[in-house]
Amino acid sequence: MNKFKAFLLKNKVGFVKLLTVFLAIASITNIYISLKVNVTSNDECLWLGEKINQDSTAYFFRNVKVNGVSYNAGIRDGDQLLQINDYVVRNDQEAQGVLNLVDEGEFADYVVKKQDGSIFKTKVLIKKLISFGTLTFNISALFWLLIGFLVFIAKPEGKQQKLFYLLGVSFVLSTLFNLFPQTAELFQFFNDHPFLSTLLFAASTYGTASLPFVFLYFIWNFFKPIKIAQIRWVRILFIILSVILFLYGVSLLPYIFERSDYVMSKIRSYLTLMSIVSSITNITAGITLLVLYFTEKNKQSRKPILIILLSFVLALVVLIYLSTIAPVLADTIFNSPEYYTPVILLVLVPIIFAYAIFKYHLLDMSVVIMNTVFYSIATASIVAIYFLAVYGLGHSLSGFFGTESQGIIAIFLFTIFAIRFQSTKDKALKFITQKFYPEQFAYENVLVKFSNDISIVVGIDNILNLTIDTFVGSLRIKKFAVLLNENKSGQLILVKQFGFKHTHCELDKNIIQKYIDDNLEIQKYPELSRENFEILFGKKAEILIEEDIYTIVPLLVKSKVIGVLLFGLKYSGSQFSGKDIELLYAAGNQLAIAIENARLYQSEVEKISIEHDLEIARKIQRGLLPACVPYLNGLDICGEMIPAMHVGGDYYDLINLNNKKIFVAVADVSGKGLSASLYMTKLQTITQLYCKDGSSPKEILIEANKILYDSLEPGAFITMTLALFDIEEKTVKICRAGHLPVFMVEGDEVKSIRPKGIALGLDENKLFESNLEEVEFDFRSGQIFSFLSDGFTETMNEKNELFGEEIILELLRKNAHSSSSEIFEKINSEIIKFRQNADQHDDMTMVIVKVKQ
Repeated sequence: MNKFKAFLLKNKVGFVKLLTVFLAIASITNIYISLKVNVTSNDECLWLGEKINQDSTAYFFRNVKVNGVSYNAGIRDGDQLLQINDYVVRNDQEAQGVLNLVDEGEFADYVVKKQDGSIFKTKVLIKKLISFGTLTFNISALFWLLIGFLVFIAKPEGKQQKLFYLLGVSFVLSTLFNLFPQTAELFQFFNDHPFLSTLLFAASTYGTASLPFVFLYFIWNFFKPIKIAQIRWVRILFIILSVILFLYGVSLLPYIFERSDYVMSKIRSYLTLMSIVSSITNITAGITLLVLYFTEKNKQSRKPILIILLSFVLALVVLIYLSTIAPVLADTIFNSPEYYTPVILLVLVPIIFAYAIFKYHLLDMSVVIMNTVFYSIATASIVAIYFLAVYGLGHSLSGFFGTESQGIIAIFLFTIFAIRFQSTKDKALKFITQKFYPEQFAYENVLVKFSNDISIVVGIDNILNLTIDTFVGSLRIKKFAVLLNENKSGQLILVKQFGFKHTHCELDKNIIQKYIDDNLEIQKYPELSRENFEILFGKKAEILIEEDIYTIVPLLVKSKVIGVLLFGLKYSGSQFSGKDIELLYAAGNQLAIAIENARLYQSEVEKISIEHDLEIARKIQRGLLPACVPYLNGLDICGEMIPAMHVGGDYYDLINLNNKKIFVAVADVSGKGLSASLYMTKLQTITQLYCKDGSSPKEILIEANKILYDSLEPGAFITMTLALFDIEEKTVKICRAGHLPVFMVEGDEVKSIRPKGIALGLDENKLFESNLEEVEFDFRSGQIFSFLSDGFTETMNEKNELFGEEIILELLRKNAHSSSSEIFEKINSEIIKFRQNADQHDDMTMVIVKVKQ
């Protein structure tokens, strides 16, 4: 379904073109029928029916024009019409149909009963009466359609443009009523084609029912959308009323070929009802224009409103004349049709609309006119000039070189023509744009220069300043703003503006991104016009409307929205559209790339600065660790901390007391990186402060927990093992606060020393103290004690396999004869070999204490 919808939207303009061709053909056919087919035969009098009895009606001549064709045939007021060309008159509609078959300038045979009762036959010369009202409506409908089509293709996504085109379609459809039989030939044709008759009647009824409401709604949105036009129930009410009138009209479909007085009265009632509805909507539209004119403060904006108002006045004057003055001057239209011809002036109404639209750039129609008229003429002229030049030069050269060389000369000249044609055409079109559309020409030059200059500007502030200078200074736009994605909230924030009252303006980036994604398949340059604001942004649209923003152009990098440009009206007072949008997109793309490059450059500078700071922090942290291993007779000690990042959260320390005792501390702060390293530094300070002679590992950890519990962030904790080696007593005390066990190797046997304990910072004191256990035992020559963090045991390779404790224990056992530093290097090399190309995900710390032989 989405693909089908996308196909329809993508080819919308093509479908509209096809529909316009069909409707234009129908309209032209309608005009032809009004002029040549549905023409009323006129005998310059009236036939008025009078009831003779319950079942029959007699028709008498009235308003017989003195010296008219009927008068000259001997017919007078009060005579009774009996027959026309052998047809016995029983129904005036059927009699008119018979009379319509007689060509203009020929005679019809009348049988007439005089007032004295005598009956005589006479010949009446037939004139033809064109319905100028119908013809005017048909021509006007064609104009509305063509103007609406030009407006629509200028901006297919515009709400006003869609309404204008719908107005033209409704006008043409409503005129299809004129196709229905007024002659015997048409009557027979429609009887033989019931499906076509039904289709045309339904279409004409739809056009007639919808036209008044489409016209009024268009006026409500024409210059600028008024509030009542934005109310949802108003739109729904218009649709419901249109549907009701349409269904009422369609209900007459079964009787359209009947000529009874009852059916004709029904049709007349329907047309009268539609006339009343049209009058109400037209009056409402006129009042709307008056209000807009007197409330509009800008003199330039009032001019097109005044022109459209004048078209309403013209229509009103013509209608008043036709309904009041014309009937006084002429007793009937049949006797004096010339008094009713001013109705043709109504054709000027759509022309006046077109003039106002084009003159004041109301619906962005100028680009289409330029492309379809000026550029087409220019291209055709260049082709003609080239053709004449090639023809003349070829003819001359053929005469010089001989006719046998004519083919070669023609090929040569046309090759030159093909090479030079495009560049010549481009220069000609550039000249036309400069001459007839100076504003667009200036825009092209300014925006092309901007696109070239922006690529060499460094720094976002400088880029934004150049943008403001270009769009505000050079293009003289009174309302302009740049919104960029400045944070991770998904909002585009106002970073630069001109002419804004609201300094705080935000738009949802995700909404704009979705709109662009949905429309990129349909349009090459999808912009957000004012009619989309309320639908997309809800209440935030009020700020855009208050600020007189009409167009939003996205800033895209690889089809991703990084910001938007907000535009008010151009200096001329018109909206950006057509070629303008293409130029703004090109400039916007260059601006987006420049901003993104500036951000990347800034990020790179910041990254370099951070890496420099982290390198300093790494050196500082390395300086906090033991610079060298204290010399203790009887112990061989090696310690190393390898951070996963520049700095780490693992910690080890060797605190020597009077060369007889040494504290060995190994800890692991939850997390890694800078925050973990800060906690590690704090822990080191506490440890070094409390590791004094006479203190046991358990006492030190209890004191450390008291301090750390209040200072660690919620959820943070530290695991730690603290051991005290006494050289004189040959004893070791080990206390473990949730850390990995201490592995002890003696000969071929490996043991895990696992005293109870929970991590530092998880409990205030009681639970921590009650669960903390300290063990003490003698150490002997040859024993190896390994203190390590889980960064070793949980090292993973590319297959997500763990290195594990077993391998470390095996390496300790196999290398028990080596020194502590050799044992560490062996374990570390196996770790590197196991990990291969996988990243180090955690800090790794190990202290090995070997009791000498």
